[in-house]
Amino acid sequence: MSGEPSTIKRDLAALEDTACAYVARLANGASEAERREIEAWIDADPHHAVAFARMEAAWEASERLRASPPAMEATAAAPPPENRPARRGVIGALAAACAVGGIATGAWLHARDQRLYRTGVGERRTVRLDDGSSVELNTASTIEVAMHAHRRDVRLVQGEALFEVAHDAARPFWVTAGQARFRAVGTAFNVRIRSQVVELTVTQGVVAVSAVGKPDQATAPHIAAGHGAVVDGGAIAATALADDTLRQRTAWQSGVLEFNGETLTQAVDELNRYQRRPIVIGDQRIADIRIGGRFQVNEADKFLTAVSSAFPVDVRRTDDGGVLLTARVEKSSDPG
Repeated sequence: MSGEPSTIKRDLAALEDTACAYVARLANGASEAERREIEAWIDADPHHAVAFARMEAAWEASERLRASPPAMEATAAAPPPENRPARRGVIGALAAACAVGGIATGAWLHARDQRLYRTGVGERRTVRLDDGSSVELNTASTIEVAMHAHRRDVRLVQGEALFEVAHDAARPFWVTAGQARFRAVGTAFNVRIRSQVVELTVTQGVVAVSAVGKPDQATAPHIAAGHGAVVDGGAIAATALADDTLRQRTAWQSGVLEFNGETLTQAVDELNRYQRRPIVIGDQRIADIRIGGRFQVNEADKFLTAVSSAFPVDVRRTDDGGVLLTARVEKSSDPG
């Protein structure tokens, strides 16, 4: 995607218009054929993937806002009875999403050297940057990299990544993820975008943390190795990490998921990040079962076998290739 700035802007606008349309189609209940069409478009070009991720993130943000309306709207008319959003609401939300995406894109138009990298579901990838730094991408993750004369910028669009930063005092290394910004000179740290927050784990050196749009120099909290932080909007919560928590958060770099008392719901959510066909908990009676153990990210069958052997859980394969977990109904021993 090269050429004059005006041409680049037109190309980006066209991409994001298409991405908006596809996100709207999914939100309105796309058919299986339409889903395949959308997946093929995303996979065809990394720029498509980034545009779609931006629009999807903006859509999800608008959904969260609509789910928590101001108190003055409490007496508003009830929403339509359908399970999905009304079409007018979808179109309006996606128009806003396009505007958000356009603003985000504009900030990167003048980067001297912008590159895009992504991983698919279940894939991990290590990217070597021109400055000697490296970024390890976890499953379904996307980054934008822009190298400037006096700074290095990376945007984590979605997913999770480990950054190992080459020391260069003259060119600070910035990572933006959602509403969070991280600054490092020579260090290693993990950043994950969760549904509501951005999570930082520092394994080496020190990272300065700030919220986008907030002062980030002298007042920014500095998170040292062995510590972490969670950024929720403009709020930053720092905490020391126990050794097992630190190990658990970074185990994915070895292709491992480590559970230490998480609920079955939490464990399944983690495993589903690496699955094209999700595991679904179909019975709330088993949702809070506590899980422990280590599993390779591609060992869904081993995980399911362990769960069904240790707990009263039935594993049912669905026609579409997914998995449904339900409570096991114990057979009565009464012959009558």
